[in-house]
Amino acid sequence: MSLSSPLNGPTRACALPQHTLLVKTIQALFVALPLFALLPAVPALAQTSVGNAAAVRSYEIPAGQLSSALSRFAAEAGVQLSVDAAVTANLHSPGLKGRHTVASGFSALLAGTGLEAAPRGNGEYTLRKAPGVMESTLPVVEVSSTAANENAAGITGYVARRSRTANKTNSSLVETPQSISVITQENLVDRQVQSVSEALLYSANVNGQRYGADTRSDYFTIRGFNSDLYLDGLRVPQIASQTGGYAGFLIEPFSLDRVEVLRGPSSALFGQSNVGGIVNMVSKDPQATPSGEVYARVGSYDRKEIGFDMTGPINNDPRLTYRVNGIVRDADTSYAFGKNDRIAINPSIAWRPDANTSLIVSAGYMKDDIGQAGVIVPATGSVLPNKLGLTIPSNFSDGDPRNAIYKKEISYIGYRFEHTFNDTFTLRNNLRYSKLKTDYRNLYTSGLAADERTISRANYNAQPELDALAIDTQLESRFNTGVARHTLLAGLDLQWQKLVNNTGNAAGPTQDLFNPIYTKPLVPTAFIDRSEQEQYQTGIYIQDQVKLGKLNVLAALRKDFVRVTTDNTKLATGVVTPFKQDPEKTTGKIGASYLFDSGFAPYALYSTSFLPTLTTNATPLKPTTGTLKEVGLKYAPLDKDYSVTLSAFEATQQNVVNRVSGVIYQTDEVQVRGIELEAVASLSKRLNVTAALSVQDPEVTKSVTPAQVGKLPYTVPKTQQSLFASYKLSLPQDMRGELTIGGGARRIGKTAGDTANTFFVPSYTLVDAFLRYDIDKYSFQINGYNLGDKTYVAGCNAMIQCYYGQGRTVVATVRMHW
Repeated sequence: MSLSSPLNGPTRACALPQHTLLVKTIQALFVALPLFALLPAVPALAQTSVGNAAAVRSYEIPAGQLSSALSRFAAEAGVQLSVDAAVTANLHSPGLKGRHTVASGFSALLAGTGLEAAPRGNGEYTLRKAPGVMESTLPVVEVSSTAANENAAGITGYVARRSRTANKTNSSLVETPQSISVITQENLVDRQVQSVSEALLYSANVNGQRYGADTRSDYFTIRGFNSDLYLDGLRVPQIASQTGGYAGFLIEPFSLDRVEVLRGPSSALFGQSNVGGIVNMVSKDPQATPSGEVYARVGSYDRKEIGFDMTGPINNDPRLTYRVNGIVRDADTSYAFGKNDRIAINPSIAWRPDANTSLIVSAGYMKDDIGQAGVIVPATGSVLPNKLGLTIPSNFSDGDPRNAIYKKEISYIGYRFEHTFNDTFTLRNNLRYSKLKTDYRNLYTSGLAADERTISRANYNAQPELDALAIDTQLESRFNTGVARHTLLAGLDLQWQKLVNNTGNAAGPTQDLFNPIYTKPLVPTAFIDRSEQEQYQTGIYIQDQVKLGKLNVLAALRKDFVRVTTDNTKLATGVVTPFKQDPEKTTGKIGASYLFDSGFAPYALYSTSFLPTLTTNATPLKPTTGTLKEVGLKYAPLDKDYSVTLSAFEATQQNVVNRVSGVIYQTDEVQVRGIELEAVASLSKRLNVTAALSVQDPEVTKSVTPAQVGKLPYTVPKTQQSLFASYKLSLPQDMRGELTIGGGARRIGKTAGDTANTFFVPSYTLVDAFLRYDIDKYSFQINGYNLGDKTYVAGCNAMIQCYYGQGRTVVATVRMHW
């Protein structure tokens, strides 16, 4: 699969203003970027920015477990709290509401517990027994984090305030000059998402299911372009420079704490990135407070699933903690011969010997058995009328039960290390080794006969194996120069991956779309080609975040060196065709925002992208490059629990990679101009809302095929809208527990069906809903997706390649948590 291709198209929407003066100003600042690197990081000038103990802020922290309430308060107040998990075990807090200083906030939260928060200076506090309380004092260790280390327990509700993803440093989202979405744990639980693609369905300008009910990979675009996947800040390996494809590297969503969407290029820090943006998946980390959950789930398509998640200290030592979660699933799919079986487990151990040092070692293993991997149908009979007056059933399979094999094993292991030397310097080193192995043998649609009911089919056989290593080392320096406060980040990023792939493709038996027969003679397909490909990438980057009062300036610069070697072998003759690629590129970004006291923050950003293309074509493809110009306005008042982002952008990408009918090619240039609006709010303790709207104008602006210029890329909608809400109902006083209801609607506008724009896929609107009852340690939840059971085509990329979306799906989940 691929990104966008040229399409022909309806009349082009009105272009956005160019903001010429603003763009030239940003470009001039970008040229001056190296000056930031020359600013001296002299420790004598260093002054750490910490929470102001005298500042009065508004809080609304619900009553509940004391450890959770303290963690949330420390994050919002911007202070660091050290506490022994044993001290807070089985204690509850009355919560906190209203305006408080740090001292009065701690006092209110700890009322009646016999504990106090003692200041240690530099914004650090220690939780200890209050004077006069007769009990032995327990040892104190670091177990909860400040906003600087927002982790699995750091966000409650739907609204996130800070993130490490966008700038690889602890950064305020409202002050970061970039459009960012954070899908929090509570949001994921409410929607019971089954994949990372599903997690993105209610995010602005993300097409999360462009290829319909296909469970092989996560298929989505951001702002009309393929995006890149990252796990805990390290890139997830890919085949052919595509997030999905026929052997995508998947992560089980139950192992994730949240999912973050960074719109626009991120090459200046992360290296390989499309112009549309990246998605960073944040793992659930070990916690010092013991907790756990187990669940059982049943649902549509004979779904049966169990899962567990447990965390806590090892040998009662909160400095050494563990976490392990996993699932086992047995399920069918909406089409014949498909399965959705999975076994996944994700263990991790964290060692935090003191407040300044952290080492988290994590691993993952997942085995999928999918059977028939998705279904391809012609446009005639699905999107377009059939001369027979017939419609292809949505449960039709173009596969064969004798050749419906898709098995994939994914494993990884790595670590994240961080050490703070002093108020100025922090060192981080992250590493992960990943491995993927796939066995793929399927039949798929390759043509449609003149009778408009008989399809030809190809018999495909592939066994790719992928090994990858990613290492990222960063040194962060915080210091002042006069009135300017700097967070300077310098890093070295190393990436390696090796792909060995045997493939074979031959003609298979024909099939009747409306009266399929699955007993026709079938000859196994032998391997024909073998490719061996290695990629080495080294990136050196530097970034400076400068705060001048309410003005925030961000500048970054990166240099990438890439070497790719490929050997293509014809197995019948043994003839090897080698080729090499050694592109290098300098990328960067420059942006600024101004945060008013009211919570409004206008921003502007100019950024560039670079992505080496990994294909086995006889002629190597050119690296994909891009530029982004963006202006926007954020609104996130400190005393309110909501966030709104309005952005206008122009994204241009050269050498865009496309794949149609198994052939990979490049479009010279695609440009997307658009406007996005996204709002996330916890309007009360009971009501959470997320809403998104996007309008964009995608088109092919340059092509070696003149007829493609001005056409729309396929599977890229011009408009998208979504709204999701959850509400906790008030129950009668004599009724225990808590009842939550929620639901949403999402609309994807019409999309082009092929590169020539000869037809279009109609828009569709789907409705989802859920109901949950929580009582004591138990939770009973039912979720419904596409409740109207709408039959729709999610997208097409050629006249003979269209993909039905998922029909009505209902799942029921019972959880026990402690």
